[in-house]
Amino acid sequence: MPNSEEKVSKFVQAITAYAEEQRDKILREAEAFKMERLQKAEEEVLTESYKLIQQETVQIRNEGVREMSRRDLAARKDVLARRRQIMDEVFSKAEQKLLEYASSPDYPDYLEKQLKQMVQFFPVGETVYAVSLRDAVLVNRLSSLCPLGGRVEVSDDIKIGGIRATNPINGQIVDNTLDSKLRSQHEWFTISSGLIVG
Repeated sequence: MPNSEEKVSKFVQAITAYAEEQRDKILREAEAFKMERLQKAEEEVLTESYKLIQQETVQIRNEGVREMSRRDLAARKDVLARRRQIMDEVFSKAEQKLLEYASSPDYPDYLEKQLKQMVQFFPVGETVYAVSLRDAVLVNRLSSLCPLGGRVEVSDDIKIGGIRATNPINGQIVDNTLDSKLRSQHEWFTISSGLIVG
């Protein structure tokens, strides 16, 4: 009989090991799927914003060529004012899209992903990870991902969303806020669109 019990015991162990292996495999696949969807959502938002900026850039340039050919020097000031208005509208729309994304169900996962990446740059120390007031409800959730000595705080200068890490010990700052990304795009757009008034 001991031989039979031993066989049953080994059989149960084999089934248990197989079940655990399958569970781990399913968990890995689920996490990979979640990360893939999050990455895809992030890429879609950025692609959509980029396309909008590109379309408006083409429209602005085409409008500019037509306007400059018909107007004299005095009228150029009006054209430049209109271009600035269009540029402001474009970035207002882009900001609105980012605000919509920051209110979406995918956004908390995006913040977690950003924080996990930032933690790699600041593995220990008194790093402060700042989020917007709109993200205050996520502070506890995000705080659990901070390394020892780090903390998540609300900052009133982050209006749209994202995370900014500041390490007072070494003076490092990593700004991964949606606000800074939009500002960066605005600066790039201003320089590359040829809308600078000299």
